[in-house]
Amino acid sequence: MLTAILFLVFIYAIFIVFVVIPLILQLVHEFNQKRANRFAHAMDRTLESKNIALVSRFYMIAPFVCAATGFVLAPENSFRLPGLLLGFALGMFLPKYYAGFILKKRRAMFEGQIIDALMIMTSSFRGGLSLVQSMEAVVEEMPDPARHEFEIVLGENKMGVALEEALARFYKRMPSPAMQQFVSAILLSRETGGNLPAIFTRIIASVRERHKIEENLRVLTMQGKLQAIVMSGLPVGFFFMVKSTNPGYFKVMLTTDLGRVLMVTAVVLWLLGTFLIIKISTFDDI
Repeated sequence: MLTAILFLVFIYAIFIVFVVIPLILQLVHEFNQKRANRFAHAMDRTLESKNIALVSRFYMIAPFVCAATGFVLAPENSFRLPGLLLGFALGMFLPKYYAGFILKKRRAMFEGQIIDALMIMTSSFRGGLSLVQSMEAVVEEMPDPARHEFEIVLGENKMGVALEEALARFYKRMPSPAMQQFVSAILLSRETGGNLPAIFTRIIASVRERHKIEENLRVLTMQGKLQAIVMSGLPVGFFFMVKSTNPGYFKVMLTTDLGRVLMVTAVVLWLLGTFLIIKISTFDDI
């Protein structure tokens, strides 16, 4: 009887090692590969190829790296499994925020270059160049990401894509009020005619004024953000200072039911207050 049980356990172990585990690993690999492919498709022609490949690999390995880190850093054996699951969940969401950070940084860089690009195009128009030739001048004169984005528009146009559609994709990749004005001015001028150099000059003035207002708002809201940092750090600093000097002072808050309720309420109100201060001190793009 014992021999039969051991034989069945051995068979089950072989089945798990050679069938179940490889199947699970294959399913996880396929799932991560699909996530990476979806990301690469979404980031296509927005990031450079090397950046897409880098972040795609990060998409695939981040869940396993974070899961292993959570398992190793868990304080006790009973917390190893929750640490592994928490690390895996973090690894599933972390690449998404990393990709969003890259896109936000790239769009901010492009937003800072749009005035120079419009000035180059305005000078090209006044020199007698066409719209496509003025974009080629931007590609020759501007660094990335402006050079890369205008190069994409020109490449699509040379491949037979209508300029209107290429500009619409351009705005979809780099959405901003300045780009909306830029694309709208070109489309309207191609349909109804107009003085593009004069229109671009007004767009440049509008973008500069908007940037000045945004800088003023950042300066004015910086006080609120500093207040949020200070006010959110004071309760934590007070707790640890009193805990180090008088360890029994907060004993009633940690050992009694009423104390724990008050402690949880204080933490919730502290987080809510910090969130509201940060929310009030943050403004959307204008």
